[in-house]
Amino acid sequence: MSATATLSIRVPLETRRWLERFAKRRGSAGMAATRILEEARRREDFPAIEFRDTRLGRVAYVQGTRVQVALVYGQTIDDPALSAAKIAESFAWPEWKAAGVLAYMLEFPEECRQEWEDLAACDARALKRMLAHVELKEIPAV
Repeated sequence: MSATATLSIRVPLETRRWLERFAKRRGSAGMAATRILEEARRREDFPAIEFRDTRLGRVAYVQGTRVQVALVYGQTIDDPALSAAKIAESFAWPEWKAAGVLAYMLEFPEECRQEWEDLAACDARALKRMLAHVELKEIPAV
């Protein structure tokens, strides 16, 4: 576990009330505030990344897309030397975005691995519930 430090801050009363409502779904107000600050730090350090609520909790996504960082991580398992240029071409992204995703994966490999394993454990029906717009098709075995 990484080192932690205590921080005492003053916030407007309405912000405190919002944090308490937000925290009901995420544990304590302190835990929620820590998560918010950590995500803000990561977004600042990695502009290609944003966070969203999913059935699996808060998850890193590629900014401005519907692609979880874990899906890109999954591609790098088969090809660890996958370059930012190749990822950018594959997803039709600017290269800076693909490079940012790779940098994020290098900084947080365990998180990306765990999210990839969570996705890999989903069956087709679970994926359909998460991604309602996706059409399921049977592919006959060869």
